[in-house]
Amino acid sequence: MIKDVPLTGVFVNDQEAALDFYTNKLGLEMIQDEPYGESGARWITVSPAEMKIRIVLKKAEGEHEKALVGRSDGAPILTLSTYDIYTAYERLRERGVRFLGEPYRHPCGIGALLLDQDGSPILLQQESGER
Repeated sequence: MIKDVPLTGVFVNDQEAALDFYTNKLGLEMIQDEPYGESGARWITVSPAEMKIRIVLKKAEGEHEKALVGRSDGAPILTLSTYDIYTAYERLRERGVRFLGEPYRHPCGIGALLLDQDGSPILLQQESGER
């Protein structure tokens, strides 16, 4: 039945600021950037290098969408994995990424919560057994 998750989305206040954060700070690649709709929004997708999944940086336009930006219930809006959380944590901090604390152990491995440009939480994770 379901075989893949090729696309997921993140609501953002400012697409240009989000594109800068996801590419220049997190190091993802910009895949697509095209005009979309009549409101001046753009269809922007980013992805980890050579991965199939695309993350759409969607401009929050409706009130229900705007209410989601930066106001998570604490649950991450995305989980990004890494092979070495401690090195990734230090490099991202050097790039100005804000973390909510140092890496910590959790049931799936080691994680660290970071905040995107709008204050939405993203889990950076190294799975158990990876090194």
